[in-house]
Amino acid sequence: MLYIHGGNKKQIELSHQLFNFCCNGLFKEDNIPNIDLTIHKVEDALAWTDYEGDGKFFIEIEESLDQKKYIITMCHEIIHVCQFLSGVEVSELSAYHYEEKIAEQFYHEELRQNHSPLNLNED
Repeated sequence: MLYIHGGNKKQIELSHQLFNFCCNGLFKEDNIPNIDLTIHKVEDALAWTDYEGDGKFFIEIEESLDQKKYIITMCHEIIHVCQFLSGVEVSELSAYHYEEKIAEQFYHEELRQNHSPLNLNED
């Protein structure tokens, strides 16, 4: 389950799409996390994730991110959720390695079919 606080309409929509996408590919059916997502001003980071135990997570994401960076950052934080749930060491290197791959997959499988003008390869 995803609970969202703050953010604009597009960020909220993207968050739900990304969560559903990740639930279908990254999480086991019996291990879907509960994420309390807050989209607001984050000091000294783009985002962070805190694991509270029992499949409950708090994620904060910087509200000023453009759509491309928002998607990549959300993917990065979801990777940390996967790491916590799998019981593996939480690794920034691993999250950085996979964030754009998952964002690209999300773009091609989800956003393209809705004719989104976003191109994740553009800077």
